[in-house]
Amino acid sequence: MEEMSSSERRVSLNLRVDPSKHAILEKLRKTGFGFAETERNRSDVYNEILGYGIQLQMLKQELGDREFERLWRLIHRINLKKLNFDAIEKMLA
Repeated sequence: MEEMSSSERRVSLNLRVDPSKHAILEKLRKTGFGFAETERNRSDVYNEILGYGIQLQMLKQELGDREFERLWRLIHRINLKKLNFDAIEKMLA
């Protein structure tokens, strides 16, 4: 078994999270259905969600507060299920 250096290990934190956010995070742990339903590891789920939050924060820093807010409002107005992402990606390439 390979040993991990201290910089590669996860860091333990004691966090206080709003109850509504905690409930959402805990629901995200459930996967599968019926007899196959199980719960994902809490650290993995929280790390995944934190990673998305970091990416979002980086986008906000790149765009600036004003442009980010405009984009965020626009995203919430669009019916994303009606978008053809393949066509958009091809157009932007």
